[in-house]
Amino acid sequence: MTHSRISRLRARRTISVTDFRKNPAAHMKEAMGDTLAVLSRNRVEFYAVPPARFEGLVDRLEALEGSRCGTAQ
Repeated sequence: MTHSRISRLRARRTISVTDFRKNPAAHMKEAMGDTLAVLSRNRVEFYAVPPARFEGLVDRLEALEGSRCGTAQ
């Protein structure tokens, strides 16, 4: 018997790869700014992240990296 590792889902909304592939822009619009976990065989294949959220995450990472290096502005 094999055991699959269950990981924490990092999105409130999910969609299958098949459905997402049909019209990604419409699904992202329908998500209203939320991140989508795109599933294949009930496992997260990837996360579809809206641009504003992605940019915010990158800004936070850059700020954290800057503070670790002592170069935060």
